[in-house]
Amino acid sequence: MFKRHIAATSLGFALLTATAIAQTSAPTPSAPATPAAPAATPAPATETTKVPENNLAGQGKWRATKLIGVDVYGPDNKKVGDITEVLFDKTGKIEMVTVGVGGFLGIGSKDVAIPFEQVSWSDQPMASAAPAPAPSGGSSASGGSMATAPAAAPKAPAMYPDHGKITMTKEQLTSAPAVTYAGS
Repeated sequence: MFKRHIAATSLGFALLTATAIAQTSAPTPSAPATPAAPAATPAPATETTKVPENNLAGQGKWRATKLIGVDVYGPDNKKVGDITEVLFDKTGKIEMVTVGVGGFLGIGSKDVAIPFEQVSWSDQPMASAAPAPAPSGGSSASGGSMATAPAAAPKAPAMYPDHGKITMTKEQLTSAPAVTYAGS
């Protein structure tokens, strides 16, 4: 503890000394100014160098940082995990996503790689089953069946999907091999 205090004090003193020296140093005379070279004119923009417009939301683009954490559902519409990583090839094409499965609060979970083409992405929230209203003393015309709640109204482009859906169940993902990363 004492060594850390001395090290921190020494570092602080060195930084303060360097700042003080930088403020009191006189400028050194420089060589006479030479005329500046004429500025090069930029090449006209072509399709390959054209910068896209700033608002990318309406262009069908997704942000990889927003894709991480998106819920993934299995064929039974039950959540099986969420996206933990997006894996690209050298050309920038997304090849796979990893889905975190198992565990509790991140403890004991593992990542399983799924080819990107095997995930069906949706911008619409999952519709959930809602119970039918309780009969109020009289006979009910609905027969007590379960009604499905309508999906929420379409939302503005968020640059990431609401969820993904795969054909594997949670049990299949849990028994699949975990992803390992070389060199990490």
